[in-house]
Amino acid sequence: MGFQLTPLGPDGDLNAHDFTGGPHPVEKDPIFNLCTENREKGNKLVQDGKYEEAVARYSEMIMQSRALENETDVQWTDDGREAVRQLRAAAYLNLSLCFLKLKQWQHSVNTATRALQGDKDPPDPKENVLPPEKKAKALFRRSLAQKDGFDKLDEALKDLKKALEYVPDDKSIQLEMQRINQALTKEKKKADKKLAGFLSDSKTVKTGNGIFSEADRERDTTGPQLPADPVKVRDGLWLVPKDEDQDAKEAVEAGIDLDELGREINELREDKPEVFGELLGAKNPGDLTKIGVRKMEQHFLGLPELKF
Repeated sequence: MGFQLTPLGPDGDLNAHDFTGGPHPVEKDPIFNLCTENREKGNKLVQDGKYEEAVARYSEMIMQSRALENETDVQWTDDGREAVRQLRAAAYLNLSLCFLKLKQWQHSVNTATRALQGDKDPPDPKENVLPPEKKAKALFRRSLAQKDGFDKLDEALKDLKKALEYVPDDKSIQLEMQRINQALTKEKKKADKKLAGFLSDSKTVKTGNGIFSEADRERDTTGPQLPADPVKVRDGLWLVPKDEDQDAKEAVEAGIDLDELGREINELREDKPEVFGELLGAKNPGDLTKIGVRKMEQHFLGLPELKF
């Protein structure tokens, strides 16, 4: 005797689904039914102001919609795939409202964005399923979170302008745009007033002499000067005045990387001191001098002899 597993409904009801198994359209799938039931339960919780409980319902709905897309017994059609995506987008849209009410600003921004473009990275154009009026809602809610949570007035205004493209006659969006424009104007006037106050308090500005002192104007701003003679920075690395470094010019013209050469010479000195000493003709291979480096360059690269 065989048996069949049937998912419980949201309230633990074994008879919540009339499902007999086998290939079936997505609308008949038990997981699809769980999604729609969680949506209805969540909507009721929002109406009652129970936003945290509603978050749990919508979050579960999203996870169920993802699991549903992996069901192999479903007879998938383009319309069926679209229906599942719309369920998920609606869940994200409702979550953005809940997080807005709970003042969880970043979550509100994130879920509004996912309602618009889906939760894949990078976004999948197929997840862009909300109708225009719902897109306007998502943009409106995201703008409120940007403004109230982060004081990002420019970002909020950008979302509102986009929302108006979907619903040009929406009074709520128009009113919010007016508020943000007024706030931006107020901020600009405040900044201008602060700058004007700073300038008006400056005696030099009042006399027409500008805001910089005579000492500031005469200060040398040419920056640090390079040394006139070569300076050893570390083994294998010398700082040489550009205009006087004829040897360096020759190396560059020959396609030689002097930094790399210095590293190779140091490696040879540390790893094979006997060979290094032979090339230098030195009794003490560890005594790396400028003359020694030049001899190495002559040996490896055929550069001309260094004059002193």
